[in-house]
Amino acid sequence: MKKLSLSLVTSSILLSMLLTPVHTETVHAKEVENKVNSSTYMVGFKKPHTNGRAKEVKTEISSASQLKNYLEKNYSELKTDIVTVNFNYIVTENDDLNRPYDFFIDFNMSLTPYNISFEAAMTEHLNSIKHQDTAKEDVTKAKKQLNDYIETMAKDVIGKLPNKKILGQDYNSWYRYPNLKMDLRIETKMSWTNYEPISTKHVWFDKPEDYSKNIGVNMDPAYNELERNKYRREYALLKYNDFKITDFGWRKYLDDFKSFDY
Repeated sequence: MKKLSLSLVTSSILLSMLLTPVHTETVHAKEVENKVNSSTYMVGFKKPHTNGRAKEVKTEISSASQLKNYLEKNYSELKTDIVTVNFNYIVTENDDLNRPYDFFIDFNMSLTPYNISFEAAMTEHLNSIKHQDTAKEDVTKAKKQLNDYIETMAKDVIGKLPNKKILGQDYNSWYRYPNLKMDLRIETKMSWTNYEPISTKHVWFDKPEDYSKNIGVNMDPAYNELERNKYRREYALLKYNDFKITDFGWRKYLDDFKSFDY
């Protein structure tokens, strides 16, 4: 049986009301109300259901400029309890087989309030009279916040560029005598990659926490700076195809300070 339209149902009921004795008017009026409400509910129920969630947009990254824009939009600032770290990304794409990566991400970090570096800000906080009771805990927490933030960013980028080799670090260079452009200084920190050498003759050991106290005393390879230097020299000679893609990893051997006194 076909359902009558809402307007036809209502018109028929109203017509019957005109032909009905006055004492039944209230009853029929109530019936009209019920039928109209029932019909309205039926129409409303047929509307398509939506859950209110926005459709997820997949981010496509295939160039240095797209990667830079993505980083600026999603990972531009970290607020710690001590200082705010601003990331002013410089992203370059490599096409030279003599270099191991496809993309290089320079964090180019700056601080608010201003300080020369994150490490300097931490040292300043440790020496603060106002914060002497909690300084060590504050600094430990801030360092972890920065490490976690960079690691989260790195893993996100790696996931969006799974077949690309990526190097990320805070890279700084300056001249000791800027007007003469003499005595170049280069410092790299917070280095990470998603690639490692396929094979090397020498092995890298990260410096232990008590390195400065036991260097020259402890004969463990981790305290041997000569072995680390050999690894760095061997690493520097490797080319693009000498590396394999891996998971995220911090690469302490890429954290360095170099001076060129000329």
